[in-house]
Amino acid sequence: MSRKEATYAARREFGNVTLVEEDSRTVWRWPSVENLLMDIRYSVRMLRKSPGFTIVAVLTLALGIGANTAIFSCINAWIINPLPYPQSDRLMVFATHDKKNGWTGEHVTSPADFFDFQKQNTSFEQSVAWTGASLNLTGDGSPELVDGGRVTWNFFDTLGAKPILGRTFTPDDDRSGSPHVVILSEGLWQGRYDGDPKIIGRNVTIGGEAYTVVGVMPGTFQFPLMGIANLWTPLALTDKQRADRGGSWLPAFGRLKPGVAQEQAEAEAGVFFSGLEKQFPQTNANLTWLVNSMTWDIRRKEGAPELMIVFVTVGLILLIACANVANLVLARATSRTREFAVRGALGATEGRLARQLLTESVLLFFLGGVGGTLFGFWGMKLIESWIPSRIRGYMINYGHVDLDFMTLAFTLGIALLCGLIFGLAPAFENTRLDVNRTLKEASGQASGSKRGARLRQIFVAGEIALAVVVLISTTLLVKSFIISVRTGPGFNPANVMTAQLALPRPKYINDSQRRNFGEEVLARLRALPGVASVGAASNIPFGGFGQGVVVEAVRRPAQPGERTGAEFWAASPGYFSTMQIGLVKGRLFNFADSQGSSPVVIISQSFAREFWPDEDPIGRQIRFGEQHTVSTIVGVVGDIMRNHLRERGSWQIYVPLTQFPSSTLAFVVRSSADPTMIATAIRDAIWSVDHDQPLSLAPLETLIAVVDAGYRVVTKLMVFFGTLAMFLGTFGIYGVMAHLVSQRIHEIGIRVALGASSVQVMRMVIGSGLQLAVVGIAVGIFVALGATRSLATLLYQVAPNDPLTFVAVPILFVAVAMAACYLPARRAMQVDPIVALRYE
Repeated sequence: MSRKEATYAARREFGNVTLVEEDSRTVWRWPSVENLLMDIRYSVRMLRKSPGFTIVAVLTLALGIGANTAIFSCINAWIINPLPYPQSDRLMVFATHDKKNGWTGEHVTSPADFFDFQKQNTSFEQSVAWTGASLNLTGDGSPELVDGGRVTWNFFDTLGAKPILGRTFTPDDDRSGSPHVVILSEGLWQGRYDGDPKIIGRNVTIGGEAYTVVGVMPGTFQFPLMGIANLWTPLALTDKQRADRGGSWLPAFGRLKPGVAQEQAEAEAGVFFSGLEKQFPQTNANLTWLVNSMTWDIRRKEGAPELMIVFVTVGLILLIACANVANLVLARATSRTREFAVRGALGATEGRLARQLLTESVLLFFLGGVGGTLFGFWGMKLIESWIPSRIRGYMINYGHVDLDFMTLAFTLGIALLCGLIFGLAPAFENTRLDVNRTLKEASGQASGSKRGARLRQIFVAGEIALAVVVLISTTLLVKSFIISVRTGPGFNPANVMTAQLALPRPKYINDSQRRNFGEEVLARLRALPGVASVGAASNIPFGGFGQGVVVEAVRRPAQPGERTGAEFWAASPGYFSTMQIGLVKGRLFNFADSQGSSPVVIISQSFAREFWPDEDPIGRQIRFGEQHTVSTIVGVVGDIMRNHLRERGSWQIYVPLTQFPSSTLAFVVRSSADPTMIATAIRDAIWSVDHDQPLSLAPLETLIAVVDAGYRVVTKLMVFFGTLAMFLGTFGIYGVMAHLVSQRIHEIGIRVALGASSVQVMRMVIGSGLQLAVVGIAVGIFVALGATRSLATLLYQVAPNDPLTFVAVPILFVAVAMAACYLPARRAMQVDPIVALRYE
């Protein structure tokens, strides 16, 4: 018997294959899986048959989902998982809290309190103290000012960080008087020392002293509370420093023992400090420790609120995109009513048809999720490109922004969830058919139910409402940004070059040496060609350095709140004219305000208004600082902004640099042209005084741009998303009106046949669209009145309910809605009544 004959014989003996398949399907325990696969295959075929619809829907969803993916990846890296350390949930930061006055010193404590608690507590596995530092690195090339930190020996071990070369610190390294050792970052090792494989054991010069390199940390390691750090040395406090209980200046954190809760550790700290309060009432009265999660501490920092606002915004964008696609699906399903009627006549139930439509919607949203992943990856790179490299260096502490498993799961999750939610309405709406009526229609198509038309109108009105909320928020932020730029920081940063440095203590150990260095550098800078004026100060606005002091007025009756904090600046005579800080009253510093003269001070305008609202402050005296220095006020200058362009007023006091020499110096040089042209000359002038002195050169405008970069990025994102929201809202109106016109061709033909003019037809179509727009705008305004309150902390001199914004945005949307209705209205005007009536 041949193979062919054997096959036929076997089939005859087996029986009816189709019947066996049907019998098997009835007893199979998972028929729903097979039905699902059938629905997916059919959905793929249907989407391929309508490429235009599929492409538009997928692109719309990709934009909405991609925006959410990009922002979520940032939130995941910077807020959800900000600490790239093992078991980071056990890391706690300590804060000294005054129970009586409510004052809290974040992250800081006194050395004596810290070391006593470290020895006696039972809650923490390890406790760590540290300080940030800018260190002068010399030798092996040009002098360099390097950001770093001084840490207790267990710093790296507590964080669970391992070096790529060498070792971390030991208890012996952390003792005062021990040989100096240092650990380098991978970036510093590669950049300055060319990745020397024999770097371990090599000596480097830091602050004029020799340090032995004992380890190299990987480039991915950073400590968020410290900021950028490229080298670390042991804290190595002296016995006198370790016994200091009078001031809270030492940052500290710890790792809880397994099984110990945060509340338990804080309770133990409270009991411990109660004992210290009794033992040392002069220094520890009313003081305790707050124990906070390090992760929580980072999440609440500046940046998290802004990012969450953007995340809510992209969530609204996603809802707009989903409503758009739901409208497209509804319109497309309306054109398939005859298909559904035929399937219903052949025995398909409403549930079976609804499941098929729901499967198509979910598949469509899944494809949108795939496209959204690609858009999200591009969006992440775009956001990173907007962030200056200097800021990016700090943000790496919060983890790398990447499409990790959690981000991909989020993208897939929202795609499928939105597919289910927004696919239900089209699925159930378009499967509730009168089969007989639909099959009897001459055209073979149904016009769709009134309920379906109403549903599409609700979707469009909702889109417009959400778009109004987004655009109002965007307009408020843009207006705030423009006002902050126009208002200015209180000085003129144009054509000003800055040179910041820190004088090493071993080399400049006394005030005389620091004073002589500053005066010599100023003299050489004045002699440079192209220099209009020069000045120096202990710190400059937006420069990173800063110092605060407690100030009180002298010879005034004690009043509540009379003691206050203020920013402290030591400035040279030419500083105010170079920065172009305006003189309000009195005089500026001059060369007569020298070391031996009476202490004088200049105060800011807001400080004067607070202390002497109806009096002349000139000649008054204030007391400030740990030494309780008494100085006479000789001038009042305008307020300045030190940290960002939206500060709501801060108080400053200025003292002569010659009377208060500083180890941190910032020279400001105003040139008659581009300040970068004289940067090299400025560096050479400083190095001519001390060739081993590291310094940081940057235009003052660049410092401002870098510090305010986060707000600029948020504003850019909101502008982009506001534009996208308006585009999607416009597209939604256009889609609904175009579908409405196509469904009302017969009605329009009758109207024209009865004498309706083209203008009347256009007015009818545009009027229908404007009704939807007005409803959406009204709802959007109502929602925005409450939603924009969350923007209050980001706005500068702009109210969250700014009347102009709440009027301008609705007017803009009305104009956009009219434009979106124009093309459908024009199509309606061109309807030939004879053709329309014959068609119907």
